[in-house]
Amino acid sequence: MKGVALGIVLTIAGLALWLTTEEVENAVISLHKAGLILAIVGAAEALFALLGLAKKTKK
Repeated sequence: MKGVALGIVLTIAGLALWLTTEEVENAVISLHKAGLILAIVGAAEALFALLGLAKKTKK
């Protein structure tokens, strides 16, 4: 259950970063792209945690 919660938090943080930093310029990294990547990783984390829970309940 911890993995699902972590995935949801990462997804929300990534989406917030992605939606609010489109016009922010940084010389090192694009915060807009980093937010999108964080949202994708968070969604994948939540999905794999849910699949793991489904496997445990199936047994």
